[in-house]
Amino acid sequence: MNYRKSIVLSIALTLLLAGPVTIGPSRVAGDGATTRATGAFTTVFPAEIARATQGDLDIMARFSVTTFTGSLDGTTLSVQTVARDDVVKKKAFQTNTGSFWGTLDDSKPGSFSFIIHLVTDRPFCERGKPCAGPNPISGNLVVVEGTGMDGLEGICGGGTFHMSSTGVGTDYDFTFRFGKDCKANDR
Repeated sequence: MNYRKSIVLSIALTLLLAGPVTIGPSRVAGDGATTRATGAFTTVFPAEIARATQGDLDIMARFSVTTFTGSLDGTTLSVQTVARDDVVKKKAFQTNTGSFWGTLDDSKPGSFSFIIHLVTDRPFCERGKPCAGPNPISGNLVVVEGTGMDGLEGICGGGTFHMSSTGVGTDYDFTFRFGKDCKANDR
């Protein structure tokens, strides 16, 4: 038997024994399906990066570490930019960029990047003083398409979050898609 025939025969035998194998992004849900993720998260702020004022605004940049429980089980590290107006608007406006690593339902561990925009109502706050009451938050998280890796490869989507009714932690409700349903993955 010549060398070429033995290679072709080896490949054919390997494919026959291994059976059909699909190679592509690992997904929790298939193309066309959505996965709803609900649960809660808590956040700590290990370090402030910078602080400044401009007119009625207190401006800050800081790191945050968030722990997700529920459908999402994992951790995020974010850089938050915050503009607080405790003089006129009694609100804070915030943008976070970060990375999540962990699992979604029964997925293998993976990661993705995200952007968050949130607004905090600060009716009980005065500039330069501790707030005298709760500061309810609500916001949106969006996965940066094309950033999913490992068990979360091909992920896109996002959703909303708000302060839980107990005032401890924050509830989330996200919807994710995978594969060709995400424009950045349709390559």
